[in-house]
Amino acid sequence: MRLIRETNIDFMGKRYVAFAFSLLIIVPGIISMVVRGGLNLGVDFTGGTQVEVQVTTPAGGNASQVPIEKVRAAVAAAGYDNRSIQRAGGGEVNDFLIHVQATQTGQQVTGEETGGRHVSEAIVAEMTKAFPDMRVELRQVQSVGPKVGSELKSAAVQAVLAAILMILIYVAFRFEFRFGVGTIIAAGHDVLFILGLYSLFNKELTLTVIAAFLTLVGYSVNDTIVVFDRIREELKLRAKRDPYAVIFNSAVNKTLSRTLLTGLTTLFVLSALFVAGGEVVHDFAWVLLIGILVGTYSSIFVAAPLMVEWQKRSDLRAAA
Repeated sequence: MRLIRETNIDFMGKRYVAFAFSLLIIVPGIISMVVRGGLNLGVDFTGGTQVEVQVTTPAGGNASQVPIEKVRAAVAAAGYDNRSIQRAGGGEVNDFLIHVQATQTGQQVTGEETGGRHVSEAIVAEMTKAFPDMRVELRQVQSVGPKVGSELKSAAVQAVLAAILMILIYVAFRFEFRFGVGTIIAAGHDVLFILGLYSLFNKELTLTVIAAFLTLVGYSVNDTIVVFDRIREELKLRAKRDPYAVIFNSAVNKTLSRTLLTGLTTLFVLSALFVAGGEVVHDFAWVLLIGILVGTYSSIFVAAPLMVEWQKRSDLRAAA
C-alpha cells in the first residue's frame, strides 16, 4: 500500500533548516531544565505523597472552574509548602493532583500508608474549609518513601542507558558503526525534543512517562533503521556514480510512503488513547503522540542528513 506516489523532494538540501528547527526546541528546553533545577519529578522518583482530589457541587455535578490559587492556599494552610499542584481534569472538571515532598509528609511515622492518610486528611480538611459550598472528594492517595524513589530514579537511568547501548551494538553489527551512531543521535534527538517540551510545559515525570520514552526510542530506532536499510541498498548500487546527497535523497523518497503510513496509523490509535484513555494514561499518550511526530521527522530530516554530513567530512579528511 502506497500513501503517496513516488516523490523527488530534496530533503538533504533542507537539512540545515531542519537542524536549526530542532535546536530551536531543544536548546530552550535544556535551558528550562537548568533554570528549574531539573525536570518536575513525580512522587515515583522524589518520594512523598500524591493526593488526587475532586471539587464538585453538593449535588455531585461539576462546579465552575475552581481557581488553582485557592487550592494552593488551602494546601499551604494544611502545612505543606513544598508541594506541586496540577489541574488533572479537562474543561470544568475540578480534579487536582497534589504532590507533597517526602520531607513534609511525616517520614518518622510508621509506614508510608499512615503518612499518606495523614497528608490526605489534612489537605481535604483544609480544602473543605476553603470551599464550604462545594464537596471535596478524595480520589486517590499514593505514597512512596524517599529511598524507594531514589532507587526508581537510578533504575530508570540504567534502563535508558542500557537500551541505548544495545541499540548501538545491534545497528553497528547489522549495518556499520556510523549508522549505529546516527541511529543513537536521532533517538537522542527525539528524547531531548520531548524532554524539552516536557520541561517547558512543566509536566510531571513519572515511571509511566519513562515507559513512554523507552517505547518512543524503540519506535524511532525502528523507523530510522528502515531508512538506513534503503540507504545501504542505494549505496551498493550508486556509490560510484552519484553524490551522497543524491543517493540519500533517493532512499528517503523511496521510503517516504512507508514512513508516513506507519506514523499516521500509529497516530490514530494514540489520538484515541489521548482523548478517551483518561488521566491515568494521559501523559503516556501525550509523550507518544508528540514523539511519533518527532520520530518520523527525525528519520527524514535528522538521521539521513547526519550521515551525509559524516560522509562529507570523511571525504574531506581522506582528500587531505
